[in-house]
Amino acid sequence: MSSISLSVLDDSVLIKPINEEKQGGIVLPSSAEKKPTKGEVIAIGEGSRNSSGERIALTVKAGDKVFYRQWAGTEIEHGSEKLIVMKESDILAIIK
Repeated sequence: MSSISLSVLDDSVLIKPINEEKQGGIVLPSSAEKKPTKGEVIAIGEGSRNSSGERIALTVKAGDKVFYRQWAGTEIEHGSEKLIVMKESDILAIIK
């Protein structure tokens, strides 16, 4: 797991994409490459609030490997790392 010093808010999740290695030696321009849909959860927010103001805890936790929607979230750069901030609802599955 990475040691990134960022905090995300509410029901947001910080993901480090995992790029799958491709076999075969075909080089594609970056515009033609498929975006990764698998990543590692680096940080989570405290959760959203219900109508009573109580926090609703997130299901995922730091260190989880997940599948997420292809165009989910906002890509950011922190140092030399490319990360994605997304809502927990954009995560499709936790890899066990």
